[in-house]
Amino acid sequence: MSMLESGCQKPRRQAASGCLGVLRLPSLFCALMRTPPQPPRGPTPPRGPASSQRGPAAAKPAAPKAAPRRPPRRLPAWLARAQRLLLSPGQEWQAIAAEFATPSSIYSRYILPMAAIGPIAATAGTIVFGVRNSIAGSYAMSAGDAVTSGVLEYGLNLLGVYGFAVLIEVLAPSFGGQRNRAQALKVAAYSSTPYWLGGAVALFPKLSLIGGVLSLYSIRLLALGLPPLMKAPRDKSAAYTLLASIAGVILALIIGPLTGVVVGR
Repeated sequence: MSMLESGCQKPRRQAASGCLGVLRLPSLFCALMRTPPQPPRGPTPPRGPASSQRGPAAAKPAAPKAAPRRPPRRLPAWLARAQRLLLSPGQEWQAIAAEFATPSSIYSRYILPMAAIGPIAATAGTIVFGVRNSIAGSYAMSAGDAVTSGVLEYGLNLLGVYGFAVLIEVLAPSFGGQRNRAQALKVAAYSSTPYWLGGAVALFPKLSLIGGVLSLYSIRLLALGLPPLMKAPRDKSAAYTLLASIAGVILALIIGPLTGVVVGR
């Protein structure tokens, strides 16, 4: 190789190496500009509760709850029993027969409030209208005498129902029944329900006789109550009811005039 050729080759090599350097610059620049690798992510933290929306898309507030309804008032136990005796006497007599009761509990739970209806009504009616009605007719009565008569009538009612129970008990063996004072008092007390409720009519003296008519339903209750409570056979219960009813009517007729005698009428 001649000197000329070797001199010509050097510039070529230098030019080639310069071209390669120029070509490597963009790749080096790109390498420098690359994003460094991100560190590994840890566990994603739990998200909190979603914030409530605001504006027109927000949920509407719940409608206010209606005020709870008050439960209906219940009747007193003695008045509820009187109602059941009038509306469903057969079922109520069966329930009464199965109940354990003593004479004192029968008096305190039923007889004491029921026996007071008639005397209270008669006393109030006499004070307002100044007149008292009886089987013998109407007569004027002062307020003081009306109160005295009412108290006396109430006491006689309490004694009369016990006397009625004694008669029912005494008559029981004659009609195949069983003697039982507590059961007899149940019959006397609960069968007298129409008689005692009818006494409320005495609040108006001129309507007092209507109360006497209403009290006749007591005979029906007596007929239904004697067989299950006094264990009287069905075939003898009619005669048993008849005699017991007569005894009850006699006691009722005694109570009325007796109060008039004590008051001085």
